Amino acid sequence: MNLRDLLEIVAGSSVQDWTILFRPTFRHRIVETLKDDGGRDRLQSDEHLVAFSYRPDLAISMAYGLVEQGAYDLPASNPFATENARTRYLDIFLEGRLIYRETVVAVDRHRCLLPMPRDWNPPIAIPAMQYSLVRLIHNLAGPPTDYDEYFEKAGMKRWEMPWP
Repeated sequence: MNLRDLLEIVAGSSVQDWTILFRPTFRHRIVETLKDDGGRDRLQSDEHLVAFSYRPDLAISMAYGLVEQGAYDLPASNPFATENARTRYLDIFLEGRLIYRETVVAVDRHRCLLPMPRDWNPPIAIPAMQYSLVRLIHNLAGPPTDYDEYFEKAGMKRWEMPWP
């Protein structure tokens, strides 16, 4: 199986295909906190908010929620630019090995999860498979809001184009 085949399986799946595993996810990372002078203050353990097992093939799993950037600046022209945006990782695993990492943007004070575009200039082209993957994660782990409404309001358009 190649990467594109794996991503097609995941992006083409439905919410009912996944078992949700809440914390602890046992997918930890150690984060260093620095003092004002640049020296190490302390080490902290961080983990994904939630993990998922793919019911039709348990070799496939995902984890979502590690923060990449706690304060992500959207372009001023974006309707969500004034709200607190942050980026989080969506990790896809095959037989327990990290195979792919996607960055997801949580916008409007975490009311919606959106794909990270290559370019924020409108119209914001999002590959159809990336759209489907992030829509799946929004439905599995995101807030109970309308993904398509936010997607459109953000100026994003779904395009048939190769991805990743």
